[in-house]
Amino acid sequence: MVIQLPIEKLMRKAARAIVTSIACLKEKFNVVIISGLHNKTLAEHIMLESYAVKAYPYLWVFNEKFFLKHAKFFPTDTISFLPEHIRSLLENSNVIIWLSQFDDLEKFPADVGKAIISFWDDVDEAIKAKPRLYVNLPSARCIEDMGIDYEQYLQSFAKAVNVDYSKLRRVGNAFASKLDGKKLVHIYDAKGTDLTFSIDNRHVGVEVGTLEDCFSSGKECEVDVPGGEVYVAPIETSANGVLVVEEFRDYNIKNLELRFKKGKIVSFKAEKGGNVFRDLLDKAEGDKDRIAEFGIGINYGMKLTGYRLYDEKALGTAHIAIGNNIHLGGVNKASIHWDFILHNPNIEVDNVLLMKKGKLVRNQM
Repeated sequence: MVIQLPIEKLMRKAARAIVTSIACLKEKFNVVIISGLHNKTLAEHIMLESYAVKAYPYLWVFNEKFFLKHAKFFPTDTISFLPEHIRSLLENSNVIIWLSQFDDLEKFPADVGKAIISFWDDVDEAIKAKPRLYVNLPSARCIEDMGIDYEQYLQSFAKAVNVDYSKLRRVGNAFASKLDGKKLVHIYDAKGTDLTFSIDNRHVGVEVGTLEDCFSSGKECEVDVPGGEVYVAPIETSANGVLVVEEFRDYNIKNLELRFKKGKIVSFKAEKGGNVFRDLLDKAEGDKDRIAEFGIGINYGMKLTGYRLYDEKALGTAHIAIGNNIHLGGVNKASIHWDFILHNPNIEVDNVLLMKKGKLVRNQM
């Protein structure tokens, strides 16, 4: 898709915010920017803005079309290997800015696709100790396959990136203070969700959407872009009740109802896509069917799009996740981490109303 001039300007503005406000780049910082062909425009703007602050950017573009064209010539044991010179590049970088590098890996022969995924898994592992941004800008095909207009998504993305991050911090800290040290959370809404769980003695985190805390204290060194949420790993055996998810759009699942008992999904049904969800769950491994996360979006600049990995950061939403939560301070080990978005929820904490129909209860903030 050709990006028109107004969008081009928005992408440049978004890149400036990513470099200065989110990545907090400084002079002489070594920066690796990873990108696919589909988001190369934003990646190039990020590179230009990095130069503007006198950092040293390196743009690494994964050309999926090239690999697809020559797939039959690639020895899988070679392309799955992360060479030492690339590992050295990553390890000697101060910041990693990673835009999505794939468009449609399903087109590849199975063995080649598996080798490519293995390679990028090793890249991800190599940067675990580095300050890093994961930029939520999938390809036009991915966005439009979910029934979302790509240009509108770009507009929403740019606005969500260009926010006042000190304001996000204030809102996030206010929410966290109402969760910290508390025990019982009750979340319910007009769609039928009615779920309780414990957060007793669990760490409440605030993702303010930038690497500022990473550089000052070594915390929050993995940041989604756009970002902004408060999160906690509930006690994994504590969830009881029903979670009703209006859409799980990635997989064309609608009105999914999950019933929890002692933290685990004991039954589910869906208006559409129930068999798809069952297959996905069957293929997953580990603690795949246990509650993993409770999150509240705090980004006031976000307009809901239908893309759950993006929408979960929007102010007025909450999300419940199942699967892995080791990274959040929990004990679940699983091959998946799925977030389910709730719009306009009611949230009570130790019987005190914190959010009513997606709106903050002012006398509690």
